[in-house]
Amino acid sequence: MMYKLMQFEEIGITYYSENEANSRVLTHPSCADLKDKVKANGKKTKNPYKESYIWLKGELLDIQGMIECLNGRESVMKA
Repeated sequence: MMYKLMQFEEIGITYYSENEANSRVLTHPSCADLKDKVKANGKKTKNPYKESYIWLKGELLDIQGMIECLNGRESVMKA
């Protein structure tokens, strides 16, 4: 999405401000490394839904293990 905003700014500034580079924000010459920063930050992000799913699945497996443990204990006590 950031790349599309950069393209939009490039086209808009070129058309409306006679290609004046000082009017730019995202594609300003002093922000040349912005594309690299956006790409690096995009790789660092994680899907919170996936993380929540994995956490909940682990909790449910823990509960299931405790139930099986108690059922096993009951069967040993009956024997």
